[in-house]
Amino acid sequence: MRQPRQSLPLISAEPMQVLVRRAGAVESSHTIDVAICDAQGSVLVGLGDVEHQIFPRSAMKPLQAIALAEKSIHLSEQKKLTTTEYSLICASHNGQRIHVDSARHLLKKFDLSPDLLVCGAHWSSDQPTAISQIRSLEVPTKILNNCSGKHAGMLVLASLLGAAPDGYAALSHPVQQSILGTLETMTGIDLMQFPHGVDGCGAPALSGPLGNWARGFALFADTTAIPPDRASACALLRHGIAAAPQMLAGERRLCSALAAAFGQQITAKVGAEGVYGAAFHELGLGLMMKCRDGSRRAVEVALGSIIHLLGYDCPPSLGEYFAPRLYNWAGGEVGDIVIEGAVAPVVMRQS
Repeated sequence: MRQPRQSLPLISAEPMQVLVRRAGAVESSHTIDVAICDAQGSVLVGLGDVEHQIFPRSAMKPLQAIALAEKSIHLSEQKKLTTTEYSLICASHNGQRIHVDSARHLLKKFDLSPDLLVCGAHWSSDQPTAISQIRSLEVPTKILNNCSGKHAGMLVLASLLGAAPDGYAALSHPVQQSILGTLETMTGIDLMQFPHGVDGCGAPALSGPLGNWARGFALFADTTAIPPDRASACALLRHGIAAAPQMLAGERRLCSALAAAFGQQITAKVGAEGVYGAAFHELGLGLMMKCRDGSRRAVEVALGSIIHLLGYDCPPSLGEYFAPRLYNWAGGEVGDIVIEGAVAPVVMRQS
């Protein structure tokens, strides 16, 4: 059994601090609240405010995808989702060719048109891919949207529920009610008692306490306390992400690099405004963390320290995210980003 590197429980009213240093002096600082829970909701790591009410944004996509994965279990062989598609429906992808082609294929499998997507159009979020699109005079389309995989999955869920696709992103639609019910079971709370709005992609943006979102990921990791079909759905998503890590995000992205490095040991997902959720399957623990100022670079460094804390060895391939160095335009090293506080900084495994 994997052993954490620090004694648990680790509880502190002080949040994690991530420092950006230049010439050894602190230039910027970021404050991060952290909750790690088990499947019963017990807090094993609580740094800062574990009751911090947050919008997990895209970090909750693996939990949202459970509703479709559960429905997909009994599909015919022709309609069954592939590992690639299970990863895609959890994705905030780069809009690279592999993502676009997979989203189109998933929709076509269920006789659905990309025109039904309501996620909005934008260029690929991967700079080299976007440059190529611009050079070839491509027009931004909805299928390029980083959330098109999630939305394609929602349209498929509408089809499996026998519901009309129109309005599938509205909270009152059967698709969103199915997802909401799953999320409330996983988090253990009535999410409608907290503020809810609209995400950047047009789907519902739900909020709730940090610790409850962590509990949702703990149940994703430790499926012994949930019904068999839901446990099977979690396993399909876990395996899909591990088998097709590039579908979860893409090149030059931590989510994909982490899935490639740890496989089925860790399922982790980023969310906008400095959020990360993760399931640690061997330990049966769930994580949710939120950088108060919304910084992604800070929450990535913090995630590395948490993974290290829990006893995992981080490979060199994750060093640029977990132990980043800062460089000027001429390529000279000018600073770094480090952890300060109760959690020790990550130590990268030597290759």
